[in-house]
Amino acid sequence: MEEDDEVSQENTHPLLEPLLESLRVDDLESRIRRSPLNGLDVVAISNERRHLLLDQMQEQLFEPTTMTLNLGTRLFRMIRRGYLSRDPRKLSVRKGNLALAAQSGRNLTELPWFQSYAKCMRISGETGTGKTYEVVNALRLVPQVIVHSENKEAGWSHLVQVTWLYVPMAHDGSLGGLLLSILVALDEVIGTKYSTQRSLTRLSNEKLAVQVGIILRVHAVGALIIDEIQERNFAGGHGSLAALFFLRLLNFGIPLVLMGNPFGLSALDRFSQDVRRTGSAGSLDFEPYDFTDFDWGNCIAPRVWAYYVLPKPATFIDEDGMLLFRYSGGFRDYACRVCNSAQRLALDLGDDALTEEHVEMAYQGDDFSVKDRQLIQGFALREPIRLNKFEDVRVSHYARKWGLVTTVTSRAAPGAQGLEATIEDSFDQSTVEDAAALAGPTRTQHQKEVAAAKRMATQKANLTKKRRSAKEKCGDDDIRNDGLKSFLITGFDALRGAI
Repeated sequence: MEEDDEVSQENTHPLLEPLLESLRVDDLESRIRRSPLNGLDVVAISNERRHLLLDQMQEQLFEPTTMTLNLGTRLFRMIRRGYLSRDPRKLSVRKGNLALAAQSGRNLTELPWFQSYAKCMRISGETGTGKTYEVVNALRLVPQVIVHSENKEAGWSHLVQVTWLYVPMAHDGSLGGLLLSILVALDEVIGTKYSTQRSLTRLSNEKLAVQVGIILRVHAVGALIIDEIQERNFAGGHGSLAALFFLRLLNFGIPLVLMGNPFGLSALDRFSQDVRRTGSAGSLDFEPYDFTDFDWGNCIAPRVWAYYVLPKPATFIDEDGMLLFRYSGGFRDYACRVCNSAQRLALDLGDDALTEEHVEMAYQGDDFSVKDRQLIQGFALREPIRLNKFEDVRVSHYARKWGLVTTVTSRAAPGAQGLEATIEDSFDQSTVEDAAALAGPTRTQHQKEVAAAKRMATQKANLTKKRRSAKEKCGDDDIRNDGLKSFLITGFDALRGAI
């Protein structure tokens, strides 16, 4: 009976009813999947079009994984539950809106705590693991702005509803910078001028924080997504004040999604209240895929290789995704990049099929820096020592996960050598040998130089072959063949006759 009442409430809820189709999760997998190559015959298109399609790969190609379904389902249900608790037709909700509006002009730390809290989701992980990509693609299915006309039952004559708002954390981690970013994002979405209103910009940060919360409540924001929470912008006093602001927004009834690096989000782990409130809708952790993961072998790797624009099939088959893992370390971003770069290289060389040599040349080329390759090899080879120079990578965590150490010196401990020595002394030799076999034999500097020379020779031979083929297609009198010589001889004969 209670479930029937809730369904009835959804169907007539002025804020939720327009979103019911968008927030359904039973067919999320098919709705979120997309590719610019769908229905396109790449054999018949021009090379210019092929390059344009490769430009669209990383932004517009999306293949859902089990993490996609987990995250998307949680996110949509969080938005749905948030609106159910803010039904503007209920007297208690209207009273709550008035009670919040009455706090205008007060400092953030002076406010009373209301009885209920909205839900919050935490999404953490290293850069390049697809956190933002997953959330943005899920939100793409939901209309961001809904304009409502007069609704006497809900108590408004006009309302501009914002179902979700994406905001990056301020680069300096300050509360003032975050508040301004929220107002700017809101202005861009609905055309308001909150970020330039003198009545708001002259306020102190603590008073402005209260006003921003009221504005978000007025526009019935379904979820506020705050991304790029890093250790360098969310540590110390800045992080403490921002954490208080997050809790206040939840208390105002605004659902949150907090995204960033694990070291940045760890600032929310100091107090049990913060942990409980900020993870109430789930705490999801993104890591680079392992080559044994279901999502890697069945979703990511097959779909990345399937994004193929060359006229003839590739000369190799990477059935289990091991080759792609070797050149990406399990990062979705790097996987797309190496596949993209290798196909561009093949097009530039005039080749009509992708080879493993193209992939190797792309990986060793300008699209990957030395640090990129070091990060990739750290995960592909399961060698934490290679990761130790990246301050935003959980070296100790991965060392334990891969079974290479039992106890590891803390990353924050003085002197990185202690960590390196502990890891090095604790390597499981079979694991290292397996990872090395996966990544291929280690090459000496001489072997690398020989390979580079071979690549240059191959490129030169391909260009020579291409020119020879073009020359053969020309007639004898074409200036690119003997036409130039005939023209000059004829000119000399005419000049000699004139003399």
